[in-house]
Amino acid sequence: MNLLAVAVAALIAGAAAAALNSFMQAQFETETRIAKTWLQVPIAVVLGAFAGMAPSLIEQVTFTVLAVAAALLTVIDLGDYRLPDVIVLPLYPLLAAGLTIAAWTQDRWGSLGRAGIVAVAMFVLYFVMAIFAPDLGFGDVKLAGVVGGFLGWFGLSQSLAGFLLAWVLMAVVGIVMILTRLIKAKGSLPFGPYLVLGAVAAVFLGPTMFPAFA
Repeated sequence: MNLLAVAVAALIAGAAAAALNSFMQAQFETETRIAKTWLQVPIAVVLGAFAGMAPSLIEQVTFTVLAVAAALLTVIDLGDYRLPDVIVLPLYPLLAAGLTIAAWTQDRWGSLGRAGIVAVAMFVLYFVMAIFAPDLGFGDVKLAGVVGGFLGWFGLSQSLAGFLLAWVLMAVVGIVMILTRLIKAKGSLPFGPYLVLGAVAAVFLGPTMFPAFA
């Protein structure tokens, strides 16, 4: 692991998230305290540090962009229960371009193909789930496609783990919040932050969780 790359990616992600603060606040449709906390900055720093752990420069750049977007989306979803298209949709061509260049420079065309397949699979799966789960919004569906492409690049074990961990993490947090009476039993939680957190955790835990697919 290159500690300099980790530090640089973290700093760039944090600075970008700070610079986009006004843009992020403009995406809120309701008045909410979290919009004024600058929470997206530390989130971007942490996610950017993980991005800096990628083995190639193009992956580091691509994942740092994802880190900044994920930080903004996390805060917006926590405060407004929505994932704006203006942030989510551009991630599709950005991720596709970044991974294509990475595949070309590293001869990883199989990884690129798997990323595309998992992206489509995750989008379709969440689309079907959203039909039967009213708390799952179409913004979550669109973000799931991006997350699928990201996880598919790493492997099938990471893809399976990412899907599972998102739901497990949300369930654990939900149970804790119900027990502490922060939300009611029939209350809902934004799913976007758990998609992001589950994906990051899955990159590291996937091979251990699903060794048969590693």
